[in-house]
Amino acid sequence: MNAAAAPPPLAQAGLAPEVSEHDEEAPVHDNEARERANAMRKAPRTKAKLTIGSVNINGAGSDETHYKWSDAINTMRANGIGVLVVQETHLDRARASRIQTTYDKTMFMKSSSELFDTNTSSKGVAILIDRRIVKSTNLDIKWYEVIAGRALMVSIPWRTDTGKLHILGVYAPNIPEQNGRFWDDVAKVFDDNPDWPRPDFLTGDFNMVEEARDREPPSACRAATTAALANLLDRFSLVDGWRKENPNLTRFTWRSRATTGPQLGCRSRIDRIYVNSSLWDDTREWNITIDQPMYTDHELVQTTIYDLSTPFIGKGRWEVPSFLLKHDKFLEQMDSICSAADLASRDAANPTSPQMILEDLKVKMRDTARTIAREAVPKARKKIEDLKKDLEKALDDQTVPAEEQRELTDKLSDEIKDLERQLLDKRRSDKSRGCCGAPPACF
Repeated sequence: MNAAAAPPPLAQAGLAPEVSEHDEEAPVHDNEARERANAMRKAPRTKAKLTIGSVNINGAGSDETHYKWSDAINTMRANGIGVLVVQETHLDRARASRIQTTYDKTMFMKSSSELFDTNTSSKGVAILIDRRIVKSTNLDIKWYEVIAGRALMVSIPWRTDTGKLHILGVYAPNIPEQNGRFWDDVAKVFDDNPDWPRPDFLTGDFNMVEEARDREPPSACRAATTAALANLLDRFSLVDGWRKENPNLTRFTWRSRATTGPQLGCRSRIDRIYVNSSLWDDTREWNITIDQPMYTDHELVQTTIYDLSTPFIGKGRWEVPSFLLKHDKFLEQMDSICSAADLASRDAANPTSPQMILEDLKVKMRDTARTIAREAVPKARKKIEDLKKDLEKALDDQTVPAEEQRELTDKLSDEIKDLERQLLDKRRSDKSRGCCGAPPACF
């Protein structure tokens, strides 16, 4: 068999010769364009919004509680959280290093703990940063350990005048006298480090409330403790974003699990997010998130900051939900619809134009996808949404006695969390079997 004839050189075909990127005689403007394109590909692209969250996970420093880190990261992804401040981590150095190694490709992580001779920690605060949302490098992120095990700050790229956003995460002591001194100590650390940036956000478990209505039964904190926090907030021009957004609402982020004693029935809003007053107008979606699967007696608090200078971008065109591509009923109906359209297009006696057949096909595909998608919404997810509405209604009902209201809202909250955990377990089970239900391939 004769070998195929080689194609003629480009010059003989009347085309300009291709210039290699390594050719020293390559046009200067081509090299400059290539360098600009490479720089754009390598440069981190920060999104126009960033969601910041905070949660106390009640200890995640042992083999028995190690799963909480996976739960926290799944919660970040489900809620689109770019930065999550975690309190009461109980991490030692070895376990913190193991977590960093495990999630290194998807997360930046920094842990601050008070270590004892046994190399364990009873406190601990950590910050997780989702690399897919905060598209930065290690060089772009700077950490500041304010108070070991109690306060940690991170600076990340953002669209401010300085090009940075500074987030201070705290886990304050729960003893009132120590709590008051803690805020004074934080202020002193910043006084001793005048070159440090001032926090734009302050978030975490404050273990105190500023107002009596943020605790049930209502009671005020020590005046000295409240004054110490107020001084710190005034110094950094920080405001309670959720309270400013909801001036007349009563919600709680922690509830006691005690069945007897003085803690029975206690609830409070000790988990909060403060924002610099100059940035408050740029924030939205101040939420206390009940529907999250983490095993903790604290709720997730979160807010989103936007770059309001960017142009408005809508939701975009509608598309078929990706989960329908594995849905048997949808695939069967698509096969039937497409087969009918194919037969109609081949029928010479059919007066309908090919364009009309195609238009009819697309409409039927869209309508079928929307109908099946609505039917395929998991019953558990619909149940969660219904329970959330019932919970909101119960919390706002002032006609119900306090004890009865507490029992009802606790019951609804527990049902929501149980369903969320079931959904999380199902997602993990589906993922472990592979995308189509088969065992995952070995690598």
